[in-house]
Amino acid sequence: MSWPEVIASEDVASEEIAPELSRPRQTAVNCPHRARVLRQLLEAVLFEQIVPYRFDGRYFSFHIAGQAYRARGRLSGFGRVRLVAGDICQLNNGVAQRVDLAALVQALPGNPDAAQRLLQELEQTISFCRWNQQQLRRTEPRRGLGYIALESAIDEGHPYHPCFKARSGFSLADHARYGPEAGQPFQLCWLAVRRPYLAMQLDCPSETAFWQRELGSATWQQLCNAMLAEGAALTDYALLPVHPWQLNALQQAIEQPVARRHLILLGSAGDYYQAGISLRTLFNVSHNHKANIKLPLNLVNSSSLRTIEPHSVCTAPRLSRWLQSVMAQDPWFEQNPALAIQSEYAGLVLNDAAASPEQHWLVKLAPSLSVIFRDSRPLLTSGYCATPFVALTLTETDGAAFIAPWLQRYGIQNWLDRLIEVAVIPVWHLLVRHGIALETHAQNMTLLHDNGWPQQLVLRDFHESLEFVSTFLAAPALQPDFAGLHPDYRQGADDRYYWMSSIEALRELLVDTLFVYNLTEMAFLLEQQFAYPEALFWLRIDQALSRYAATAKGWSARLAQLDLHQAQIQTESLLRKKLSGQPGSEFHHSITNPLYQSRHGASDVIY
Repeated sequence: MSWPEVIASEDVASEEIAPELSRPRQTAVNCPHRARVLRQLLEAVLFEQIVPYRFDGRYFSFHIAGQAYRARGRLSGFGRVRLVAGDICQLNNGVAQRVDLAALVQALPGNPDAAQRLLQELEQTISFCRWNQQQLRRTEPRRGLGYIALESAIDEGHPYHPCFKARSGFSLADHARYGPEAGQPFQLCWLAVRRPYLAMQLDCPSETAFWQRELGSATWQQLCNAMLAEGAALTDYALLPVHPWQLNALQQAIEQPVARRHLILLGSAGDYYQAGISLRTLFNVSHNHKANIKLPLNLVNSSSLRTIEPHSVCTAPRLSRWLQSVMAQDPWFEQNPALAIQSEYAGLVLNDAAASPEQHWLVKLAPSLSVIFRDSRPLLTSGYCATPFVALTLTETDGAAFIAPWLQRYGIQNWLDRLIEVAVIPVWHLLVRHGIALETHAQNMTLLHDNGWPQQLVLRDFHESLEFVSTFLAAPALQPDFAGLHPDYRQGADDRYYWMSSIEALRELLVDTLFVYNLTEMAFLLEQQFAYPEALFWLRIDQALSRYAATAKGWSARLAQLDLHQAQIQTESLLRKKLSGQPGSEFHHSITNPLYQSRHGASDVIY
């Protein structure tokens, strides 16, 4: 497969597009959701350099499979492409016409089967967005909502992924029942699993004590009675919760292990839960101080299958303890207490490592049956208000940004500088000083604030979003004994699990998740709604990084190794990977770095 590079406008030998065609008649896509999906699809196509384009400062011109297209837009930080949904058209003999989404997708370079799956995900995204609009009409701003209510009320989806609400495998009824937007509470289903087939990592010396604490005595007794009624003794079986949608999706797959009593269905029981933005994370709405839990779902959303890697489940508590130990021993975090973590303190998963050759069902089901318990207390006990980080770039029904009252109260510059100190510098310090990189995309971040003034950042989801290079760890003796945690790790290659082969990979993880696909949205919002220049946004971040560097006397050499100020940096090509039909492969492309431009006095350029 050949992926063309972006070609500078003067190198493109293509037909000239007349300026008077800037707003073609009858080209707007009738459905606003379809228009948004088309816009985000083409933004990703151009940003990831899947096709070459020419940009004249106002219009993007490009060809896909010989068909000419044009779209009005701009380039923003890290080369992100921003298009105007109503000004995207294809040109036929000089006549501007509406873009057909299906024809466009099928013409994209890549694997035809992957393109067909992409189209299905795009159409499902449109369908679910339409349902949300029709059934969940928001009339009031969301600024006063509590954390769990806000997780439900944020229905916009990811601002970059074109399949931002695909949920392939969900029907409309499933979407209404288990999607976060509808906010419907539901109980978990429960399985009894023969003990040799279940691996667990608990934070209690006694399994009984763990379940009594998590479930309460009444629910624990109810499940014990259900096991007794099935002739399943606690000495032979252990409990495992399952998402009700997942249990239904696995009906055929579990027929044989149920028939052989490897698994026993116990029905639903216990507290009620509600899905969060990430779909797999569930919040306890019966007792909000209890754990947030993460359950696998056999569906595709955004860009990946939402099961959970079996090796990571019982590793999760060890990673959380590692992070807590590193932070507790660092005086810097004591002096700068802006970072907290939601510890993943317990996990249970089908024990694929114990599977014999004839127990293929165990290996097959292990990614689909597990649970991770996540501490909810950091969101509740600080005395501050908790707000999902994704909310900071949203626009409310009153036409103003979610954060508009905060910016009015404190001033854009003061508020932004404080946000950088809370949300950027501690994560950067963890990487620079300790060699641990975290996947800080907005969905993994919660901002704790005092009436809008940033106070602390809470991070989560370490079992699949932590990376390090062994030789770059400041305290390698503190790292977990991975070989003792799961057999997969014993011969695990670099870049497959948590240990990377190069420091470049650590920088890429931080830059991608925190900057390219996260804070770029904040920079764009501030410029669009508040006339605060994007160049100034990145300059303020660079200045904060420089202030940090001035204090890093004992580890300044590590800063040079990370080299955050290269003119061109690599970023992951998410759509290109999807179109390739090779989900296990990695794809990257080069982008311009506004931090380099700020550092070298070019902050007034168009990115």
